[in-house]
Amino acid sequence: MFRCHLLIVPLLFLSQVRCEVFTALADLQELLNTEAVLIHSLENYIRAEELKIDLLKRYADIYNKQHNKATEDVESYVANPLNAYTLVKRMTTDWQEVESLITTDVSKDYMANISYAKENMKFPTDEDLNGAAAAVIRLQDTYRLDTASLARGELNGVKYSSELTAADCFELGRQSYNNGDFYHTLLWMREADERLSREQNKTVDKGEILEYLAFSTYKEGNINLALDLTNKLLEMVPTHERAKGNKVYYEEEIQKGSYKKKGDDETDDIITNEGVTIVRKYIVLSLQWETVW
Repeated sequence: MFRCHLLIVPLLFLSQVRCEVFTALADLQELLNTEAVLIHSLENYIRAEELKIDLLKRYADIYNKQHNKATEDVESYVANPLNAYTLVKRMTTDWQEVESLITTDVSKDYMANISYAKENMKFPTDEDLNGAAAAVIRLQDTYRLDTASLARGELNGVKYSSELTAADCFELGRQSYNNGDFYHTLLWMREADERLSREQNKTVDKGEILEYLAFSTYKEGNINLALDLTNKLLEMVPTHERAKGNKVYYEEEIQKGSYKKKGDDETDDIITNEGVTIVRKYIVLSLQWETVW
């Protein structure tokens, strides 16, 4: 597994782990080589698809012209033996060529290149992604970095990298969720939602953001807000089965006036009443610097 522990941290902050940083950098440099191969393969695939589309457009243009000419005077057109011949030809051998072109799978070569890269070059795993995301979260906590600033690629007011997209922020939130870290899930899902609202070309689905936001909000103790977010999700996706089930549950718990949720050790370490939040101990101790609501 790649050791991507401190993916975007300037070395001046991390002299105490210099050897691990160098190992991570070597791995990441190999990943850049792999990415170059993938980009080249993708560009070749796009060119092949564009050539295929251009040929189909050419066929369509020729057939349209011939068809329009025929429909100007149908009786005269079909009475002409040459026209009759070309019409039948278009509907047999010519269309067979079109069908063959349509069914030609130009993605085979591309997928072969992808398979080769995965087998013979450095290729990250889902575990590597989780580790890289966890490194960003550790960086955020260690230096108490504001989520929005970090998403802009800024560390201590200095811009070190390009900005994250809404999808990038969403994935950081999702990885935090997978690690049972609902506090950081909320921070990064909120940032994803904020960035999504400003994106012209949307990089992630708002419904997915709301689903993670709602459940993580519940896990962090604010059931009323969790219900509000779930209702927003259901306005967007009325058929969302998990959201419908969660809505019923939240409403029932609010009616009871109190609810419990278990901690990682399966003990009832959090009790909330009427939306009043008692935050988990590790959050109180280490993460007081940024609020989630």
